[in-house]
Amino acid sequence: MERKYEMKVLKKICKVILAIILTIVLVGSLAAAIALNYKTVLASHKVKEVVESAQKFDDISIPENVKIVGVGEATHGSSEFQTLKLEMFEKLVEENGFTAFALEADFADCLEANEFIQGGEGNARDIVNNMSFKIYHTVEMARILDWMREYNLSVPKEKSLRFYGFDMQNPEKGVDFLKNYMAENGITGIDTTSLDYFVDEERTEQITREDAEKIKAELSEIRKAVEALSDSQQDFDTICAIKTTENIESTLGYIFVEDLDMYAYRDQAMADNVTWILELEKKLGSGKVMLAAHDGHISKVPPSSMMPTTMGHILKEKYGDEYYSLGTDFFKGKANISVLSITTEEYQRKDYYVTTADPIAYQAKYMKDKKFYLDFGTISPETYKKVYDLVHSPVSMGSVGEGFTGIYYIYHSAYRTEMAPADLYDGMIFYYQVHATVPQY
Repeated sequence: MERKYEMKVLKKICKVILAIILTIVLVGSLAAAIALNYKTVLASHKVKEVVESAQKFDDISIPENVKIVGVGEATHGSSEFQTLKLEMFEKLVEENGFTAFALEADFADCLEANEFIQGGEGNARDIVNNMSFKIYHTVEMARILDWMREYNLSVPKEKSLRFYGFDMQNPEKGVDFLKNYMAENGITGIDTTSLDYFVDEERTEQITREDAEKIKAELSEIRKAVEALSDSQQDFDTICAIKTTENIESTLGYIFVEDLDMYAYRDQAMADNVTWILELEKKLGSGKVMLAAHDGHISKVPPSSMMPTTMGHILKEKYGDEYYSLGTDFFKGKANISVLSITTEEYQRKDYYVTTADPIAYQAKYMKDKKFYLDFGTISPETYKKVYDLVHSPVSMGSVGEGFTGIYYIYHSAYRTEMAPADLYDGMIFYYQVHATVPQY
């Protein structure tokens, strides 16, 4: 009897000890979570001055003198930001007469999309799924092409829209475009062995400087042949063929740049491409272009010490008030991102839940559609001092790139940027919550 009693007491003691251990673990986990996310917790409060000064999306008014509008996205893999591309472009077309949409994608990679919106064959879903960047294999991107195609069918040819890419990282489509162009225009006898080697997916060796010189020589020969075919009134395909040879050369240069200089090289190349697009649009359309890219590329100044410059910084320096930088941020939500892994080379995508510590974005919680706009140029210390001080002070904003790992949850600087919003952008659209895109394959 005494033995049974002792066992009962022991069991009770074990239960109490287990409960204490579980409590310690839970409290410790909660404390760790709060410690890691204390900034997010501190940002979770209402700021009535922001709510009062917030504008609706329909209230966005881009000055008439603006020639380039850079529309950013805080993550590449959230549906709201991809939807914003079309929402903003529609607005700029209808209210400001914009005629060109330019995407953070390789120049030649977007030529098929442009042909489609001009009435070419195919369907939008297949075209976006054929783009090199898988972040664009989405329903939202297909809707952009469908809308632009329908618009072009409803207006005179001189008012038609064009779709461009301004990046330079993926030369494969460029080589295909050049080969097709040469075949269709009877250009023969040009050796493309080095170009083929450059874009060969089975290639295991690094491109050497000797390889690069051979590739440049082939591109030069192609460019001369294309120029010899055309007169002063070049058609669109001819103009793009010449530009494609230049863009592939730019990709070659990218290979030999040191790691820390790669950011500056790429953004400079993208800015150069935007300038080229703008000059062409002055001849073909209204001379007004909307850019769609990550926040980190459209910002007026570099958002990180790792980036010596940005495309937006270069464009702001060059065009002044004719460039308008429209950033975005969110308070919480999901993004579909490629998985960074050291255990496997297999390409994977995953929905990651992330939060920022942006007290401004938190205010979208109190808006009817859970988003709002602030034009920093119209906010002064006299009208809304608290809001002015907030947007001119460092804020922890989301900046999620194409690549994520769970370790980033500890190192917040890997997916957040700590700067004054008004230093980075001319205006911003804030979302309370965002949702992951659903890739379509």
